[in-house]
Amino acid sequence: MTLEGISSLAIIMFVLCMIIALAVSYLYGWKMIEWTGWFGSQTFIASVINLFLGACSMFGWFLYAFGIDEALFFGGLALGGALLVVSESVLIITLYVRRDKLVEAYHEQADSVSEQE
Repeated sequence: MTLEGISSLAIIMFVLCMIIALAVSYLYGWKMIEWTGWFGSQTFIASVINLFLGACSMFGWFLYAFGIDEALFFGGLALGGALLVVSESVLIITLYVRRDKLVEAYHEQADSVSEQE
């Protein structure tokens, strides 16, 4: 797989889209766990968001690379699959590590609302 011309920019954009997908899904999971207190369901939804956005990025890569070069096409497939597995793992592990703090923030918020009433 050669990185000549516009292909290097396309690979950078592809990786950037995958990182943005991870950031968006993490922010969703973080805020919604703090807001609802439900860890499992919100982590699952954040994982589905990450999977969907990653799949959209990979589909865009396929549309770009299919007509250019077969090696670029399959290299992007391998890169996208690896990034998708890594980003799902990082998302779930990070939310799991922060689980106690997020649920505690929910309980503090719920206690402050009940005290106001």
